[in-house]
Amino acid sequence: MPFYVGTTRPSRIGWTRIGLTVVAGLIATLLMASRSSVAAGLLVAMVFTLLTLWTWMGQHTRFVVDERGVTVSLGGFLPRRPWPLEDFRTVQYRTVPASSAGVTLGGYGWRRGTATSSTPEEITPLGDRKIFTTGEVRQPYRMMVTRPGTLIEIIGRSGTNYLLSPDDLDGTAEALDQAIRAHR
Repeated sequence: MPFYVGTTRPSRIGWTRIGLTVVAGLIATLLMASRSSVAAGLLVAMVFTLLTLWTWMGQHTRFVVDERGVTVSLGGFLPRRPWPLEDFRTVQYRTVPASSAGVTLGGYGWRRGTATSSTPEEITPLGDRKIFTTGEVRQPYRMMVTRPGTLIEIIGRSGTNYLLSPDDLDGTAEALDQAIRAHR
């Protein structure tokens, strides 16, 4: 069974979110400290520090592809429930243009929700695999997407699909392909 460790890192959009959280925290902290008390300012600063950390953790991850599936660790140290390998039907490349990423995906980072299903024009097969589309307009997805462009799409058997935007696109896709083949 293959074992692969990969990462995702914040894109410009992710760093913008992190920066805006810091700026909002600074403004709120200064306002609370000047109008209320220093203790209230420190409490607001702590809340925004934790919010900034959580925002960063949702963008900067480490993931492991193994016999269980894909386990994403937020921030590289907080593992989430694995995406189950037995649910993976196939893996393929999916291109999501920047102009439609927000509408297609509904947001960036670690999330679960509905997204627009892929169309044949957006898909590139991996090796000798055939492309797979579901025929649905929107479907449930579990996502770890930090940027638009070429992503890895895993079509699930249970109606939930998976999207991943790793730093090493080809290495991750090959590891997923090997894991799916070894599981069968």
